[in-house]
Amino acid sequence: MFRVGWKRAGYVGVLGAIAALLAGCGGATPVDGKDACGGRCGELASCDEPSGQCFCEAMTFGDPELACVPHDDLCQAAEAEAGHGVCRHVLDDPEVWTTFSIGHSIEPGLRRGLKYLAPSGAAAELPLVFGDTNWYRFHYCLIAKGFPELFPQAEYEDYLRLVIDADTRDYYGGTLSELADDGTGVPKYVFTIETHDDEQLDAKQINSVYLQMRARFGLGELSYTPDSPVQQQWLESLGDVPFPVRVIEAGPEVAYEAYTTGLAYGRVRRLHADDLPATGPLPFGWQDVLVIDHAPTSLAASMAASVTGDRQDVLSHLNVLSSLRGTPNFHVVDALTVFEPYDGKLVRIEALANYYSVREASLEEAQAFWAEQRPHVEVGEPPDFAFVDVTGLDDVDVASPEARSLSISRYGSKATGVAVLRHVADPEHVVAGMGLAMGAYHAFMASNTWVAPVPGGGSETLSYQATIERWLTDEGFRTDPALRAEWLTLLGDEIVEQGVVDPAVLELVRDRARATFGSDTIMLRFRSSSNAEDSLAFNGAGLYASASGCPLDVDRDAPSSMCDPSDKGKPVDRAIKKVWASLWGQPAFEEREYYQMDHLQVGMGMLINPRFSGEAANGVAFTGNPTDITDPRFTINVQLGETPVVDGTPGVVAELDRVRIGADSVEIDRVQASSLVDKGEHVLSDGQLTELARLLASIEAVYPVDGTPPSGTKLMLDTEFKITPDGVVVLKQVRPFVARPYVPGGDQCR
Repeated sequence: MFRVGWKRAGYVGVLGAIAALLAGCGGATPVDGKDACGGRCGELASCDEPSGQCFCEAMTFGDPELACVPHDDLCQAAEAEAGHGVCRHVLDDPEVWTTFSIGHSIEPGLRRGLKYLAPSGAAAELPLVFGDTNWYRFHYCLIAKGFPELFPQAEYEDYLRLVIDADTRDYYGGTLSELADDGTGVPKYVFTIETHDDEQLDAKQINSVYLQMRARFGLGELSYTPDSPVQQQWLESLGDVPFPVRVIEAGPEVAYEAYTTGLAYGRVRRLHADDLPATGPLPFGWQDVLVIDHAPTSLAASMAASVTGDRQDVLSHLNVLSSLRGTPNFHVVDALTVFEPYDGKLVRIEALANYYSVREASLEEAQAFWAEQRPHVEVGEPPDFAFVDVTGLDDVDVASPEARSLSISRYGSKATGVAVLRHVADPEHVVAGMGLAMGAYHAFMASNTWVAPVPGGGSETLSYQATIERWLTDEGFRTDPALRAEWLTLLGDEIVEQGVVDPAVLELVRDRARATFGSDTIMLRFRSSSNAEDSLAFNGAGLYASASGCPLDVDRDAPSSMCDPSDKGKPVDRAIKKVWASLWGQPAFEEREYYQMDHLQVGMGMLINPRFSGEAANGVAFTGNPTDITDPRFTINVQLGETPVVDGTPGVVAELDRVRIGADSVEIDRVQASSLVDKGEHVLSDGQLTELARLLASIEAVYPVDGTPPSGTKLMLDTEFKITPDGVVVLKQVRPFVARPYVPGGDQCR
């Protein structure tokens, strides 16, 4: 228990001296010669005429019916001692509100909130304070850590005695919250008062807090709101009250929504999605917090944390990668405006289920976190570059762990995963395809040359492979993200525009396509299949490219394709080069660099299957809930037609369903409707969801996952699927997914 201090906080003199110093400011103000407070108000106190209740004005505190005494700026003194934000006695600056409050979604009608403490009487050692809640999330922390001299060795029980217990209370504590915009243009705020469930505050107690806060808060309309159904009932029993009351109703928008919870440090980079370069270096990296108005159609880059002004789909590539990295990813209304005070600053940012916090951080603090958290992943299956072939998936040996490992070394993880699916599930529900071995990629990289930029500002004729090897030994390339992005972009353009694919490889692709799909005129989809993706340690979702190609097309400028007259020419060699080049795209390189992978142990195979067209729906499904490992329900994100789920379009929301599979039953929870269907309609019917969920459950029961997930995680399967025009469910990809819970750790008062 802490020792109660005997010296009043900031007391500056006797009442007579105070009255002389603040002449004309003390006492209640008569109206028409009458004092609504009946002369009860003491020195420097004011009278609230409507309620007839005395209160202490800003920068004074005490018992208003005896005397209010001025106090020093204790918050400023506390901040000087702590070296960071602690509190304010007066809150009328919108930027201070933003930097002191945390965003939350505890109630849909609320946007941001902070903790406050207000004296309940003359025994209070501390005047009213609005706490920096990004530093002190709990009242106990504000007391014990913010003011250790006033409350030495304070423990949690002391907080209960000082704030919660009615018989010993010196302070009222609660939350001050900003309401969602109601369209009136007038900012509105509400405050709560925390009590034990069985305590009923009377109108005078609530009004005393309201009057103190009203005198010190200048950002908008202020009202009291009950903190629980019990408080609501008690408030109604009071009848007419002298303070404004506002009952929280659901706002018109979701103010905060967490997709991946976690803790991160980074510099805030505020960007508009439309300003992101279509090609070339991205203006952020794994040590940056990206704040963007909406997630663009393709954003699989590395970042410390990501915040979007628009809502996301929970199974987007952005969120899948965030989940696997454990980096926070969430939505905040008006994100660019909310984070403006932090632009370019190094911050600590934490996202939890119901709220997030952000505050400035020191470089030393951030570096310590990065050193501790940055993972190191070994490439499990080094590439077999000596093997060059194109093989039908049904002919790939995946019967044993050793066979699957060899297949990944030759064809990559994605092709191997679909080959396994073809063996463990009804082939009717799995896309047909073939694998192009990564030996073809390596031969291409070794045989093609160009004039490459090299360290020191010069250039040299090197093969593509030798270029990568040379760059990886250069300290400037490894430490300068801008230079790295510039050179990688040049190499990618060179590969696609000038590289020459071995004609023998192209002929192998055409021959195998005819044998596998029965025709030369089927548009093919060439999909990345690296040995650096789809593993327990490194997912790689969305990092690499896919491209379409027609076996009979030779001219990309042809007005129509031999496989699809409605499309322009799509030569196979160009599609292959786009996929190969994506191995060295900036997002892929930065993600591997974050995981400290050996880039020279990475190769690119390919999964080749017919291009889907005219599908009724497409989606992503997990055999679990990737955002909550305690939830046994399957998670299904699906969208109408060909509108993508994993790369969401701004303003377009996919359907989100959760399905519980029982021995003899299926329970469907409709969490979120698609924005592309009419109200009350669904992209997938109950019958289709049931069929899909049962298919996934049957696959999960037998799908072989090689390796052991880390302790405390949950293993599930991450699949992509299509619903054909005929209504058939077809799986096009599968990967193991390790869901990691985020548990707020360390000192709760940080």
